[in-house]
Amino acid sequence: MSKIELGTTSAPIVSTGEATEPPVLSAGREVEIKKESQSIRPKKLRQVVTLLGFSVELQTLRAVFLAYLVTRILVLFIIFVSSNSIPMRAGNFLYSNPDNLVLDGLVRDDSWWYTNIATRGYSMGNLKTGEQGNTAFFPLYPLAVKMMAGLTGNVFLAGIIVSNLAFLGTLFYLYALTRREYGQETATRAVFYFAAAPTAVFFSAMYTESLFMLMVLATFYYAGAKQWDRAVLAGILASATRNTGVLMALVVALEGLSQQGVRFWPRLAVREWSRSALSSHFKQQIKRTLSSWRSLLASALVPIGLLSYMAYLSNTFGDPLGFIHVQATWGREVSGAGITKVISNTISTLRVGTQFWAGQYDAKTLLDITFTLGFAPLVIATVFKLRPAYSLFVVATFLIPLSTGSVGSMTRYVLMLVPCFMLLAHWGRKNWVDRVVLGIFLPLLCYFTIIFSHWYFAG
Repeated sequence: MSKIELGTTSAPIVSTGEATEPPVLSAGREVEIKKESQSIRPKKLRQVVTLLGFSVELQTLRAVFLAYLVTRILVLFIIFVSSNSIPMRAGNFLYSNPDNLVLDGLVRDDSWWYTNIATRGYSMGNLKTGEQGNTAFFPLYPLAVKMMAGLTGNVFLAGIIVSNLAFLGTLFYLYALTRREYGQETATRAVFYFAAAPTAVFFSAMYTESLFMLMVLATFYYAGAKQWDRAVLAGILASATRNTGVLMALVVALEGLSQQGVRFWPRLAVREWSRSALSSHFKQQIKRTLSSWRSLLASALVPIGLLSYMAYLSNTFGDPLGFIHVQATWGREVSGAGITKVISNTISTLRVGTQFWAGQYDAKTLLDITFTLGFAPLVIATVFKLRPAYSLFVVATFLIPLSTGSVGSMTRYVLMLVPCFMLLAHWGRKNWVDRVVLGIFLPLLCYFTIIFSHWYFAG
């Protein structure tokens, strides 16, 4: 007995020694078979290249490097032009490289704290006199700068290199995460939106933003892929980079529970809320939770970075919470009434009849309020549009700075709300949304680059 395959169907034909006529197919069946045969044709292979030992698709490389190069060239060009045409802010400021104002323009404000830690180590300051210490800044970034400085011989150049390499890695993870959620076109927009964000100059400056986001997005990526060992490593490094990095412990746990289908709120109609139905639901959820033991174990290990820093502070200064206590010297203290204070202060500032409407206002405060109010709807949208782990991270990252009772530096803190940029990129499939986003982002990127490089506070 022999078999003839036709498209995806097959039929046995018995050989009798007599001539047989070919099977007669209807026109409709011929069309169906033609479509089936076309559907099983091999798809065009994706072009893959090897970069530093990693296999990366060529399309990913194009999207990431285009976003990186276009925005970084724009930042450097703006610094170059403005440094020679706009006077620097008056004051006794330290210049890292007076002979190269372009690179010098990326070393401002908190950069000097990181430089101090990398070269001299930590100091507690004096809380009684208000003398500021540097224990508020977590150790991973200064440590990376110190190691890079051993190769470059220049701590400022080392900081810029670390930030830019970390930012490039961040864009790769952002592309991969967004493509997983929304597809390739949205991923391409997401990396460009993120690189062109209004205060994205901080990603190239001697600041911790790039390294922190690299570790955060790596944690998201590996947790989503169930690679818990790598998720743990990235999470530990995130918690050693910034205090909010410890949130990744909750992210890893929630991601693992979500993958197992754990839902603590039963999806039952009101009429089905019997004792037996609820009992059955919660028993099922407990079983699913227990099956998520790998992610729960991973989440328990994430705070190791934070705990290691606390152990160092305890051993060196006798204060394991020194990174919190020193916040008072900057006028920032976490308080349960902090968010209420922010709301009342914002209303008081914007109330009709105040100095604000007479044109007498602090531009920095106005920008912080604007960014806070502008991103608040995006934060709310992520709760309904994105995965629970993303929603948790965005809401917590948005509220923690506000819990200090101040909107200070919110222009910079909103950079951490990466899932919001993913959502914007998804909406950006509509041309008018894409134009509005870029029409707002790019001019503001130029503006914040100028004020940052000229020693004005940008975030």
